Amino acid sequence: MNKNKNVILAIERMPQWAFLLILLLFQFIFVPQGLDFADEGFFMTFYQQIFNDPESVTYAFMYWFTGILGGTVYSLFPGGGILMMRFAGVLIITLTAAVTCRVLKSYLPLWAIRIGVAMSVLYIFDDVISLYYNNVSALLYVTAVGLLLKGLRSGVGRGWIMGSGMLFSLNIFTRIPNILGILFTLIILYEAWIFHRGMKWCVRNIVYFLSGYFSMFFLVCLSMWKLGHLLPFLTCLDWVFHIGGASGSSHNIFFMLRTTIGQYLEIGFSGLFLTIWGVLFFYLIKRYRNKLFTWVIGIASFLLLAFYLYFYGALYPLYFLSLVTILFLLWIGTPEIKIVALAALLLLVIQPLGSDGAVDLVGRFSMWLALPLVVTYIGRQIRRLPVSRRISDRILNRIGWVAFLLFVGLSVQRHISYTYFDQGSRFKKIYSVDHPFLRGIYTSRQRASLSQEVISALDKYVSKDDYTLIYDNSPILHYLTKTKPYVYNPWVYLYDKTLLRKALLHAEKEHASLPVVVLQKFKGLWIDWPDGYSDGYMADDANKGKNLLIKEFLKKNEYKKTWTNGYYEIWIPRNKK
Repeated sequence: MNKNKNVILAIERMPQWAFLLILLLFQFIFVPQGLDFADEGFFMTFYQQIFNDPESVTYAFMYWFTGILGGTVYSLFPGGGILMMRFAGVLIITLTAAVTCRVLKSYLPLWAIRIGVAMSVLYIFDDVISLYYNNVSALLYVTAVGLLLKGLRSGVGRGWIMGSGMLFSLNIFTRIPNILGILFTLIILYEAWIFHRGMKWCVRNIVYFLSGYFSMFFLVCLSMWKLGHLLPFLTCLDWVFHIGGASGSSHNIFFMLRTTIGQYLEIGFSGLFLTIWGVLFFYLIKRYRNKLFTWVIGIASFLLLAFYLYFYGALYPLYFLSLVTILFLLWIGTPEIKIVALAALLLLVIQPLGSDGAVDLVGRFSMWLALPLVVTYIGRQIRRLPVSRRISDRILNRIGWVAFLLFVGLSVQRHISYTYFDQGSRFKKIYSVDHPFLRGIYTSRQRASLSQEVISALDKYVSKDDYTLIYDNSPILHYLTKTKPYVYNPWVYLYDKTLLRKALLHAEKEHASLPVVVLQKFKGLWIDWPDGYSDGYMADDANKGKNLLIKEFLKKNEYKKTWTNGYYEIWIPRNKK
């Protein structure tokens, strides 16, 4: 017990700057490795073109405010390349950690906040590490919740509540589904109900919130108009509505709903596993007092849990523990903690909505407020269970620390063996590509070699500010060649057949000359390419009909293939030298 107190005391006595510096340095260790041609290429092209030719990246305007931040960084450090943008992403995550500590310090013990925040950073870092819409969204959500809670606790909270509404509104333009952030007004209603504030108090604070919300909405629209961004944004909105209703789209609203429901069922199954595991473990160590037998049961249980988390991941178990803890607090917590728990619940549920991957992709960014609550209260919840009674606090504390260390170990192991869209061990990612934007970035030998080939070949055919058509999962080639997307979207894979056809027709009318076309003959997603090369990716019947559209475009405009390495092909119009 004394050792447990000593550890907690050491965590609490650590200066805040030291805690944040540890988080920052940990992330910096993993920044240089991994070369992602898809997501990272998509938003790096967006940042490069948002102030140069915004119409060419129209599809990315659903992330407008993220583009403004990234475009500003790109403008300030044009030669910083991908490494600079990853540093910016690390700073965003660390800033979110600092804000979370600030928001929760009045409600939870500092040691629990820091452990929960550290767990969030560990799990977030499994995703894209650059400045992009999910980590910017998380920062704005947590900051907005902090302002709202401060306004509700303050005697004169009008300014804080209006500021909160402004941030929730700004977050819409970070990622369109964040429009659901307006549901955080439920916190005001819940506060009024719990503390018997009265209808007048409730209406007044909702008016403050909505005043900030709609004033920011107006300011953003005015800024878009001034920057020449309003038309691309409105065009993008039209495409978003089309995608939401398109039957073959991964962002079809019903597909996303089914995905979300299925994931919550899996979260439930993960919870069932944890429950059965916990009940059997506590029953056996309580039933049989033999020390040797207890050690055997403990090691066997630890290995079983480790294997489960290794193969299935920790996200769903963490979500389950978060939901259980929050529901527990909403049932018997103090009034102040109930408000925090509701905010954590809304963040857990709302932020992943609107993503085709839902909890799998965005859930890791939604646990900032929930995990410190889990660390604080999960032990108390376990002690209330009949199966854990008469088990000493010393044993329960040891179990808690072992579980935490297991999570840390598996998270670090995951970081070592995987980088986003560039699978494989980091120990093999020691090869670089000779390009100014890729300085300090390392990947596997095969990917570095293949990347060097296609980049060097493209330099012979395109120049800065040319329009190019990169088909379909290599938008990073736009960024590396400083060329503009011909079909208004750096990442053509995200189009469905209808939008791609419209974009091609509109581009042919609008642009005076035809683009150089790059065909990617392999999918390049979720595989350790080029090892996962598939010769059938460009077959006529593949890719939901989009391959045929591209082939028709090449045939109609008399393109000729001028270069290939078996993985990529470069095509130019016959009248282009």
